[in-house]
Amino acid sequence: MTDTTRALMTDDETAVRAASTACAQAMQAMDLEALKDLWDDGYEHLVYQPEEYEAALTTWDAIVDYWRSLPGFVDRIEGREISSHVAVLGDVALVYWRVHTTVEFKDSSEPLAGDSRLSAALRRTDGGWRFIHWHESRQLAVG
Repeated sequence: MTDTTRALMTDDETAVRAASTACAQAMQAMDLEALKDLWDDGYEHLVYQPEEYEAALTTWDAIVDYWRSLPGFVDRIEGREISSHVAVLGDVALVYWRVHTTVEFKDSSEPLAGDSRLSAALRRTDGGWRFIHWHESRQLAVG
């Protein structure tokens, strides 16, 4: 991820961006084990809000079940970053990025493509920065 507003990043910002990039790569590969490694599965207040779900997933088992279900109805996920921003606040980091995503579904000849807004929170752990919050929202074309 590239932050165009700042030339120099702290070590924490660099590490948070690396975790964010790894998460994007794991999601595009639908690599369940890689995704699991990036999250703080012991944190009790997890939130994962996929754009297609009405309510957030708030337990580790529900999040893993969601990821596990993806290959059953998704053929391919592709994302291209438009912009991003990282804020490190002590032992918590907030990430916001805009991404152009294309999702190809197994039972559809037309992919779903468009711009999405993603936000995430990570916390510093003994194992490095780990996700504890994820929110997706597709930008709707209005007018």
